[in-house]
Amino acid sequence: MRIPLWISNRHIHLSPSDVEKLFGKWYELKVLKDISQPGQFACEETVTLSWEKWKIEKVRVVGPTRKTTQVEIMLGDNFVLWINAPIKVSGDISGLEYIRILWPVGEVYGPFAMVSQRHLHCTVKEAQEMGIQDGDVIQLHVWGVRGVMFENVAVRSRDDYALDFHIDIEEANAAGVKPGDWAELTK
Repeated sequence: MRIPLWISNRHIHLSPSDVEKLFGKWYELKVLKDISQPGQFACEETVTLSWEKWKIEKVRVVGPTRKTTQVEIMLGDNFVLWINAPIKVSGDISGLEYIRILWPVGEVYGPFAMVSQRHLHCTVKEAQEMGIQDGDVIQLHVWGVRGVMFENVAVRSRDDYALDFHIDIEEANAAGVKPGDWAELTK
């Protein structure tokens, strides 16, 4: 099964209460464009991530809002910010690194920062066809100019997911792959 590749940059998912703290009461996030998973979108809004005197500006907000705020950075961003955000599956908010999120209207501070573990989105049926299930950790071979085997790929399987393999820009650059390249499950 050919699996399309999706490459993401650092981004942030906000809870409704943190949207209000950052942008003001009753504020609604503005859609910039749809992204790979149904119902998710890049927002017009960006924020600044800060730890002590170090910061990263123009970090894109991804909608819709979630139950809890989560900042997904790249491994190299740990060195820029002088933090130690763990590699986690998105949604696992235990043990995240503290970080400050800034916007002219307000700011929030808390254990929000993580590096997203590379992961495969697929429907339950697609997972069954590949002989895998939600929560498995697999290997994927990505075809491209350099071609590479990605290990420790978390399987995220739900009926409302679209099939794709998510890696971040650092991983894509190191592997010499780009959107439009594809992956295959290795056995």
